Amino acid sequence: MENLEKANESKARGVSDLRTSRTGLDGIDAAIVRELCADSRIARAELARRVGLSAPSVADRVRRLEDIGVITGYGARIDPSRLGYGLTVLIRARPSPGEMANMIEAIRDTPQIVACDRVSGEDCFVARAHVHDVMEMEAVIDRIVPFGATNSSIVQSTPVADRLVEL
Repeated sequence: MENLEKANESKARGVSDLRTSRTGLDGIDAAIVRELCADSRIARAELARRVGLSAPSVADRVRRLEDIGVITGYGARIDPSRLGYGLTVLIRARPSPGEMANMIEAIRDTPQIVACDRVSGEDCFVARAHVHDVMEMEAVIDRIVPFGATNSSIVQSTPVADRLVEL
């Protein structure tokens, strides 16, 4: 039985048998990641069927992908507008000299800010916030402004939603 499973695993991998130096994943690992990104609630048995392995083999691979940090968590995707957050705002921020730590703390302590990246270029941070209205947007910006300059934009639409990078 074990040899049959190994043979099936090798057959399922086909030309993707070798791990790529670019990602460190083989074809089966990449297929597992793609399937989990499409539906993180997929049953292990169904995931196994889709990638051509047994459920225990898939469970081992998923555990390994978690252990090495490829898979960092699972969760639901939420539409903020369905929760009453009518605006998504991008806030670019540049701290005043000596105010970096205070600006970071203000950004972290603002619950409407759901993501923030430190970036190169003229600004230091680009934050994404969900707010109910323009008044709330102003209040969010007012929490950051004491520590530097900001520039904000209202997101009109999202032609490319969060997606998986090429594997």
